[in-house]
Amino acid sequence: MPQADLYFTTDHKLEGVLPEIERTIATFDGAAGQCKGRAHPVADHHHSHVLLRLSMLPKPHRDDAYAAELGKKLAEVVRPHVTAPSAVAVNISFDLVHYTAIKVE
Repeated sequence: MPQADLYFTTDHKLEGVLPEIERTIATFDGAAGQCKGRAHPVADHHHSHVLLRLSMLPKPHRDDAYAAELGKKLAEVVRPHVTAPSAVAVNISFDLVHYTAIKVE
């Protein structure tokens, strides 16, 4: 299951973008599963920016080309929610090899 952390300076209102991120990932990679998304507004900042950090389990099909294409798609999902001028960055990593998750019910 992907983990998406969306950091943004408080001059942006990024309401509703996390479900769009999840849909984009699911459309691009149907085996990805639910995306656990969190929004982190940053009040203390120097320049306006948005950073999406996406962590996914490594799989044979998740390579550099996969990350580049998904990164472009995710940047285009975030872009309409961002007030110009601003920087938008997407960082995708496949680093959850020793990941443990439990469901609390």
